[in-house]
Amino acid sequence: MLGLACSTLSCDGFGDNDFVRTFEIMPKVGFRYVEFNCWHPSTITPHKMIDLKRRCDETGLKPIAVYGNGFGGANHQEITRDVGYKIRMIEAARELGCRRIVATGAARGEAGGLDAIIKTLKEIVPAAEQYDTLICLENHADNNLENIDDYKRIFDAVSSDKVGICIDTGHFDAAGVDLNDLIDSLGNYVNHLHLKENKGFGTKEFTKFGEGTTDNINVIKRMTELGFKGYMSIELSPEVESQKGVPFEADDLMIPKKMFEPYEIP
Repeated sequence: MLGLACSTLSCDGFGDNDFVRTFEIMPKVGFRYVEFNCWHPSTITPHKMIDLKRRCDETGLKPIAVYGNGFGGANHQEITRDVGYKIRMIEAARELGCRRIVATGAARGEAGGLDAIIKTLKEIVPAAEQYDTLICLENHADNNLENIDDYKRIFDAVSSDKVGICIDTGHFDAAGVDLNDLIDSLGNYVNHLHLKENKGFGTKEFTKFGEGTTDNINVIKRMTELGFKGYMSIELSPEVESQKGVPFEADDLMIPKKMFEPYEIP
């Protein structure tokens, strides 16, 4: 099974907006699956999961992942807080009826670097294994999770089939990482896909779908050939320069939906 999802980021941006536009736009466009970006205190509580589950039931949406704040901690107190928060993400995913949590790291070289990510992973993997939850490590440009060697170091240190890569296609493009090289090296570790459009390899310039150079379809095809099962989640980034300050509308999301829905596998 390969399902097409949409991130709440695409509708509600980075703000604490109670996902109002998500529940307005996604059913209108025809999405079935939703990934919740739970970055704010109000979005990660047990009470909020009850509310989101109810609203999903009312609108016909199915939660597929909880996306949270990045891994990292400069000292043991911060790493302890990160461990607790990531375990809460696992609990929130269970409460929503899904089995994926997604997060990236901190800015390159900050918040303890890869060492802090590895420390947190070692502590939360038992909970992920207990609750059958996938930990999806997303790459970002100029981030502690950015390139092939970063992931190799993590997989050398943490051995669990619950830990894998969330490919963010636009961010790998922005970081100058060849997506074919990544899939050749680590394709079997990929457990989630974020589809984003970037304009220009090695330069971060996110744009609307159909206006960039990121070969998202090649990634989908190659991962399908590897037997990948799960979800490909559309991220229409609020960082798109031409869109800053102006919310995306249903028509903006209809474009990627039409682009990628032919690659869904029931």
